[in-house]
Amino acid sequence: MSEPITVLLIDDQTIIAEAVEQMLASESDIRFYSCNNPLQTLKMVEAHQPTVILQDLVMPQIEGLLLVKLLRSSDAPTHQIPLIVLSSKEDPIIKAQAFESGANDYLVKLPDRVELLARIRYHSRAYTNLLKRQEAEAQLRQENEEQALYIQQVNKITDAAFAVEQNQFEGNHLDEVVDRSDELGQLARVFTQMVKTVKVREAELERLKDSLARFFPEEYLQFLRKDSVIDVQLGDFVSKTMAVMFSDIRSFTTISENMTPRENFDFINAYLRRVSPEIRNHYGIIVKFLGDGMMAVFPDGADDAIAAGIAKHQRVWEYNQQRLARGDRPIQIGIGIHVGHMMLGMVGENNRIQGDAFSDNVNLTSRLEGLTKIYGSALLVTGQTLEQLSNPESYQVRFLVNTLVKGRTESIAVYEVLNAEIEAVRALKLRTLSDFERGIAYYQDRAFSEAKACFKQVLDIHPEDRTAQLYCDRIDVLLTQDIPDTWQDVWSAETF
Repeated sequence: MSEPITVLLIDDQTIIAEAVEQMLASESDIRFYSCNNPLQTLKMVEAHQPTVILQDLVMPQIEGLLLVKLLRSSDAPTHQIPLIVLSSKEDPIIKAQAFESGANDYLVKLPDRVELLARIRYHSRAYTNLLKRQEAEAQLRQENEEQALYIQQVNKITDAAFAVEQNQFEGNHLDEVVDRSDELGQLARVFTQMVKTVKVREAELERLKDSLARFFPEEYLQFLRKDSVIDVQLGDFVSKTMAVMFSDIRSFTTISENMTPRENFDFINAYLRRVSPEIRNHYGIIVKFLGDGMMAVFPDGADDAIAAGIAKHQRVWEYNQQRLARGDRPIQIGIGIHVGHMMLGMVGENNRIQGDAFSDNVNLTSRLEGLTKIYGSALLVTGQTLEQLSNPESYQVRFLVNTLVKGRTESIAVYEVLNAEIEAVRALKLRTLSDFERGIAYYQDRAFSEAKACFKQVLDIHPEDRTAQLYCDRIDVLLTQDIPDTWQDVWSAETF
């Protein structure tokens, strides 16, 4: 059975009220009320508790948008009630102002009856569901409070029983128990011992749970749709399209050569301790650590992966400030992200299993991360990754190259996400972006001399732009060769 609907119309024109009432008259579950004086709105709301409000924008007593704001103010009893604004014309500016003021919907009066009914039912149902959810939340809070009170009372009894066991019991600990003539005193001592034993076992189980969680995180269980780690079996897997991320520390071998084994482990763990939480913060799963690197997947796609990559670079920047203050060498990391179909599950043998992800797309992402060293980029993504973004315009990206990676016969478009660069580098790459893009266009059109001139302009401003230098070097080679008609602007990692 559908919930009853109460409609309150605020409009100074009686003819509008009569027309709307006529539209709703045949609907048995809808009660209709009208108010021709907007200054009486709150009284009408208190009297009839509407589930949706229809409000005219043009009334002599008060400016319509002001009334919308008043009804939407946080201290008004109407701030959650759906508000449908009625206007005499379809004006985009007025419509935008109405929505900005807090309106839920906008209709030109008089609207079609079917459309009006549909919108009233939609908003009223949403409001009713909101009230039910708030009621359920309030009930849950009340139950939690009652549970907390119950636990508190149990704790008092436990404390008193423990005091009896330790010969420290005082009569005012449990006055009601002291006056009893039954064997509650003996039961209290037995209960105390039981509580102590249970507490010891709980602590042991909690430590075991925490230890297991470090080897098999909760998000992994949820992804595999398992309630407990004991339910996980060799060969369990989930196959779907996901974003995969590879990252590692650049020149780690050079850095580690001057460290002892203990210093190496401390350094790696200090780095991972700072960047790993950003994977979880963006709904990702760390599949495995790879020495100084890691592999992670993001079941919900590219948005989470790129946001995590940018956040990881921010944590590295903060870590570098601490390292510089100590006189240590700053570190750099490279990140590659791709979106594709893959399998995530449990591999190994009966006595030793671990999580892993594999597919051709995983291998491609690993190769992509390796290209960050070649192109001097902080974060590389494929064109397919950009296509999966819900709001690609929120990122600053630069197309780098169409390239072939090992194990692939088809080229991939590679882009760098400039948001992940440190501020100084990002500013230079944005400053030279137009010259860089013109150089790419010339290069793809086989106008190599013009392309080189553009890349030289980039290097004049940003001499450290490794990709621009690579294009210049590549063009120098091409200008010494006969270029076949079948030439394509596709590079391979082996080119460098």
